[in-house]
Amino acid sequence: MKAGAVFLLGCLLAQSGRYWDSIFTWRTETVTYGQAVSVWGTSQSLQATLFLPEGDTETDRPVVVFLFGGAYISGSRNDADITHLARYFAARGYVTATIDYRIGLASPTATEWINASIRAVQDLKAFIRFLKKTVVLDGNPWAIDTNRIYVGGSSAGAFTALHAAFLSSASELAQVSGADTSYLTTQGGLEGNSGHPGYSSRFSAVFSLSGGILKTTWISPAKMPAVIAMHGTGDATVPYKRGYLPLIFLEAEGGFNIDSVAGERNLYHALFTWVGAGHVPYGTQQSVNPLYMRDVEEFLRYHFYQWNRRFSTGVRQPTGSELPSFPCEIWSRDGRFVGMAFSCEALPSGVWVLRYPSGQSRLVFWP
Repeated sequence: MKAGAVFLLGCLLAQSGRYWDSIFTWRTETVTYGQAVSVWGTSQSLQATLFLPEGDTETDRPVVVFLFGGAYISGSRNDADITHLARYFAARGYVTATIDYRIGLASPTATEWINASIRAVQDLKAFIRFLKKTVVLDGNPWAIDTNRIYVGGSSAGAFTALHAAFLSSASELAQVSGADTSYLTTQGGLEGNSGHPGYSSRFSAVFSLSGGILKTTWISPAKMPAVIAMHGTGDATVPYKRGYLPLIFLEAEGGFNIDSVAGERNLYHALFTWVGAGHVPYGTQQSVNPLYMRDVEEFLRYHFYQWNRRFSTGVRQPTGSELPSFPCEIWSRDGRFVGMAFSCEALPSGVWVLRYPSGQSRLVFWP
């Protein structure tokens, strides 16, 4: 699924209600979820900000975890772009979280950047374990469904989420030039020592905003069933396809390659391409760009909604007035007649103009 920046604006299949519309106010709660040793050898407390829908009586809500960017040298869980998204989805009934992870490089080299990525992965996994521990030992205080945890982030945050999803062993890491597998061993392996051993760190789906992965060969549906990505073709920081990260000369693969491999290997996948756009066009650590952020909101909203249907039988599928009326003509957006549709099954995957005998038309996205 590849398209330009206009891909989803006004083009989504009509949905309504929970997980789609903004129907809640929200409150925040800050928790300490772990403790870890920084790159400088000092102890660091790890905190998360939870965004919780107010007045919501659901007892098994999906969780979305947003990770900040900053190349592992800057950024925080309070950055503008991820905070905006955490609020956006909390208002729709999700429990959302922005979390700390350790940042800092001992030196500006590929090896140290990989080590920083490993530390971030360890901290993320500790947070997932923390969530699952609160359900078992604390009576599920935030009313979450640990079978529906979606993790992703911006730039380095996306790298962290993708590596947590698809990097599964020291032998895989050894495939990367410059990787120090002995460091991984001394730091407690991929699970790390940031807290809550004995609980699973697995999550259900991963998303990448202007991020990448060191090896797409790691991608497998056995590790993670779903991955989606958004990326600009003019990104000079993280390659859209394959290239080198600046300054440290470490090869990485971006959204296009991630989506291509995910498609070949039968994962749930989607790619949103910003043609000509650079790195993180939707915002910065201090502010957001409303035009590009709208793309992010709509793209994630649609796929999170689909993941809810995919990973839980408790979420209602669109029925009745939410579905297109039939029969109807199917037209492409460039004015090409595709054929007639007499049922949902007759609609091809894509963005279509549906024209009805009454003369009315409707623009829909069909998965």
